Amino acid sequence: MQYRSVGFMKAFLMQVKAFASFWAALAIAVSATSLAVEPATAGVPSDKLILGYTTVGAILTPVWIPAELGIFQKYGLDVDMKFVTTGPVVVSSLIAGDIGIAAASGEPIVSGILGGADLTIMGFGTTTTSVSLYVIPSITKVEQLKGASVAVSRLTSSGAYILKVGLKRVGLEAIKDVTLIQAGGVPESFAVLHAGKVQGAMLSPPTTYKAEALGFRRIWSGLGVEYPSLVYAVRKSFLRDSEAVALRFLQAMAEGVHIFNTDKEAALKVMAKYTKVTDRKVLEDSYADNSGVHSPTLEPTRSGIANILETLAGTTPKVATAKPEDFIDPRLVKKLEESGFFKKLAGR
Repeated sequence: MQYRSVGFMKAFLMQVKAFASFWAALAIAVSATSLAVEPATAGVPSDKLILGYTTVGAILTPVWIPAELGIFQKYGLDVDMKFVTTGPVVVSSLIAGDIGIAAASGEPIVSGILGGADLTIMGFGTTTTSVSLYVIPSITKVEQLKGASVAVSRLTSSGAYILKVGLKRVGLEAIKDVTLIQAGGVPESFAVLHAGKVQGAMLSPPTTYKAEALGFRRIWSGLGVEYPSLVYAVRKSFLRDSEAVALRFLQAMAEGVHIFNTDKEAALKVMAKYTKVTDRKVLEDSYADNSGVHSPTLEPTRSGIANILETLAGTTPKVATAKPEDFIDPRLVKKLEESGFFKKLAGR
């Protein structure tokens, strides 16, 4: 009887030891996962990062929020924000290593990759755009643009794509039915509209408010049309060598979007600082026009890239053989999704 009791106890202790080992291993696995997505611990040195951005429009507010509210520091990042004048320049800066990450329009990044740049898009800042079609007062609907001229920043810009979508919905075709004038930028597009040289122009906030004040009419909006007007791009080598930095940057961007959506006053304050706009109504309108534009999960999609490729099809022969998946690397965004980071952020 005593022998059987001793044997039983040995077996029992072995089971307890095995059970304890299982939970210890599980705890280690959970801890490792948490380390990948939790904010930096106080006292830990921050990683330096240079972030280039290409516009001072209100749409960039979620990118500026982390810099102003200490969110970059929260995730162990010391970020130097640099304004870069144009998309092509930001691509060159990325290639040269002058900046680590670019917050830029999707089109120049995709064009750069088509041209051989060893870059990739690790996240979408936006899934749509607030670019809208403004026309002279005598035009009340898109159909009336047949035979007219419309100004766009560039023939390969988000505005040009949004215009093409709007025209297609009423049976019109850009260039064939409506002449597209390449103005160089949104202010320039507004200038030629104001001067009477065109009948319409693709504009974005806050230029849209100037147009409305002068009596120009908005007849088509890009809101709801899938187009990544803001993406987060990196060199592939940067993503390989500094994956942890890139991951924490994406966490900060997601939190910036969350604050933009949930703390209007904080967003307006940051927006005012960077855009230099002091008029409360203009700030309020800019906030409203950019609500629902940003991606809370930052997911880069094949369909979004496909729409950019469509805008480049007429000017870039390589588009014919390009595959949308070759332009994105969604690994880090998926890692955050699987860890529950986005759900936790949304539940705050």
